[in-house]
Amino acid sequence: MRKIAVILLLSATFLPGLSQADTARDDSSRRVKAERLVGGNENPPVVSEGSGMFRAWFRHDGIAFRLRYDVASEDSDITQSHLHIANPGNNGGIVVFLCTNLGNTPMGATARDCPPSPGEVTGTIVMNDVQTVTEGEPPDQITVIEAGDFEGLIRLIKQGAVYANVHTDAHEGGEIRGQLNPRPR
Repeated sequence: MRKIAVILLLSATFLPGLSQADTARDDSSRRVKAERLVGGNENPPVVSEGSGMFRAWFRHDGIAFRLRYDVASEDSDITQSHLHIANPGNNGGIVVFLCTNLGNTPMGATARDCPPSPGEVTGTIVMNDVQTVTEGEPPDQITVIEAGDFEGLIRLIKQGAVYANVHTDAHEGGEIRGQLNPRPR
């Protein structure tokens, strides 16, 4: 079994058009890092040798990210990767598609393919990428976040209520996962 190495890294050096002077002028800029992405963080836990890390950079025009991965199983490929809204230990709805090979990117959201393993995906999450997330069943259903609520997404990330995970053929519900934890630059 090959290891999954998922790393979402973000730094001004990886972002075209963003210099260190730009980041120094933006007092609201923050980096976000996920706890180690591992199968044991999935709900229910997944036995996997996979691991990874997530880092992101808040900018006035989006959240830039970089994703690297290596699929653990020889007979399994990456199918998709997302940001989900939920507190640690709970499962939640997809709020952002980071990449997908299933042709299921929502209308208006940025479509990014998940390259063959080992692979890398980079991009910037913008307002159109934020999807509506609801919890519960009618009549008790509540909307956690509305489509396009970019400021709401940032607020939930800063409050630790968002996790990243990577889905594979072998683990359709997710093979590795980590809760996002903000930290000052």
